[in-house]
Amino acid sequence: MFLKKLINPPPAIIVFFIIFCVIMLLAPLFENRTSYSLINYIIITFGFLITGFHALGLNNLMYEKNIIKKDNLIIGFTYICLCAPFYSYLKEWVISFTLLFYINYLFSSYQKKHPFSEIFNSSLIISLLTFLNPNIIILLPLTVIAGINYENLNWRSIVIMCFGLLIPYLFYFIYTVIADVEFVIKNIFSFNLIDVNKIQNLSNEKIIWTIIIFVITFFSFVEIYNWLYKKSIRSRKSFIIIIFYIVFILVFTLFDQMKNIYYLITPLSIIIGNYFVYTKKRMLADFLFLLLLISSFYYRFSYFI
Repeated sequence: MFLKKLINPPPAIIVFFIIFCVIMLLAPLFENRTSYSLINYIIITFGFLITGFHALGLNNLMYEKNIIKKDNLIIGFTYICLCAPFYSYLKEWVISFTLLFYINYLFSSYQKKHPFSEIFNSSLIISLLTFLNPNIIILLPLTVIAGINYENLNWRSIVIMCFGLLIPYLFYFIYTVIADVEFVIKNIFSFNLIDVNKIQNLSNEKIIWTIIIFVITFFSFVEIYNWLYKKSIRSRKSFIIIIFYIVFILVFTLFDQMKNIYYLITPLSIIIGNYFVYTKKRMLADFLFLLLLISSFYYRFSYFI
């Protein structure tokens, strides 16, 4: 029962998790088709560090906010496994990791009558990220949904959210005036429907991995549907935000670039992790988790070797 060992994990399991991260995330170093330059090693190392910290940060966030009340490493393992297809996504790594702070502020606004600092910080993060990808603005309504869900949204919250959104652009405008450069804002909502025809010639390992992810995701959403009403109020309300997060990311991916699906890993890891932690069908969960580990490991290394 491997999953049982990942709940309230002893130090040995934590060491195993670190080794697993090193093997999975440094897999590009095993590629034998290309001689890497220094910049390649820097990117691989950066990807290893930021993805590893992201997995641990997400894992700890769910426990500290009492969204998943059992201390575990399952979400961390799930996150690393879902990262198997992605190995050179520098901008996406940065944006996804920063969004971890965004959802942290949203969850921190729970039971606060006036969560002005959380709303300001969350909208400020979204505003800053629009400089990297302007379409990330599609996640801003999640702040409003969190306010409605936590029953602490008012007109002052909306005003503060607007201030957080506009302040980075105000500083940018001041900089352009001082530096005498052109004030350029990238086109927001410049969506282009992804070309489904480009999704073809899938390798066997990619097909196997994708099918396993879809099966696990199906069971995970069934688990949420059946047990959401039994969770604590905080956990239940937080999962509603996570589900909306998934919906926004799917729209973001559909109308922008397929690689934006990387942002889906964070909320999907939470949903899948919740299934592995709480499902009563432990033998099935252990089997699916083992399939996830093996298929992700196979996908990651067959991709490079």
